[in-house]
Amino acid sequence: MSELPFQVPDYQRDGQGVDDINTVVTLCLKPAIDLFCETERLVDDGKSRCRELAREPGGGGINVARNLHAMGVDALAVFAAGGTNGRQVRELLEEEGVPVQCLDIADNTGQNIGLTDTSTGKMYHLVFPGQRLDETEWQNCLDYISSLDPAPTYLVLSGSLPEGAPDDFYGRIATDAKAKGIRTILDASGRALAAPLKAGVYLAKLNGEEFAESGYSGSLDDYQSMLAAMADMVADGIAEALIVTLDAEGALLASRDGDKLHVRPPRVKVASHIGAGDSFVSGFVYQMHRGKSLPEAYQYGVAAAAAKVQIPGNHLNNMELVEDIYRQIIR
Repeated sequence: MSELPFQVPDYQRDGQGVDDINTVVTLCLKPAIDLFCETERLVDDGKSRCRELAREPGGGGINVARNLHAMGVDALAVFAAGGTNGRQVRELLEEEGVPVQCLDIADNTGQNIGLTDTSTGKMYHLVFPGQRLDETEWQNCLDYISSLDPAPTYLVLSGSLPEGAPDDFYGRIATDAKAKGIRTILDASGRALAAPLKAGVYLAKLNGEEFAESGYSGSLDDYQSMLAAMADMVADGIAEALIVTLDAEGALLASRDGDKLHVRPPRVKVASHIGAGDSFVSGFVYQMHRGKSLPEAYQYGVAAAAAKVQIPGNHLNNMELVEDIYRQIIR
């Protein structure tokens, strides 16, 4: 193992809050500044004059950590970041009081745009390639996660892999975490998926497209067929529980305990889809942290995602809305 170019945070050194903070650790290799703005009319051959609404730290693991912090669980947000944008991500999180460990990289962290056309009510999510990690930088991230002491109960691997990181990056972490008894929550896409699913995780959350890419060849409208295939995949060892999200139709759950469930949220008005999947993971982890059953946590995740799409921005900040939707879940 290489020498680690970082300091152990104070809350790990002095024991302050160790039990709570190290219960959940989130990892984000591709953070970003999420810029939200609106224009009265989006034009294709001229200036679309915009008004900035908000500038927020973003990226899968970061969104999850922010949501959990709002829920009263101080998850440690571990992320790789660099340049002006990376510094702003760290500063914004620190201002919110989110526990952070920023692993410095040379490349400048990216920025994404959520642009709303007020004449149509449509939002456009513009996502840029973002930062690149060299071998030393991504190896430092692996080493840091492996060095966590005490080991977390839950480790959230959320978001896509940046350029430069190997395809099996999450797989290496999942293998190490499994050996240590850590419950790994996987919410990734593309080339990041195959290796951790082969290694086996506690929970994998996929959307329909990712489910198909993982081997399902049936109809994405046939939920019973999907549940049967999910149960087979769980039996094959990819995860102890598998969730496939269905947007407005809720989500499916298959678990090693024999659960095969489909729940739907009530119909809601959509303000922003950004961060809905991260809110699902946040709601799930929050309830597992509280000792709830896996089916209960899954249903709370559905409620959290349905609440988030009604809220502008990229994170969940209305717990009363989550609770209200949870009571309306169609089981």
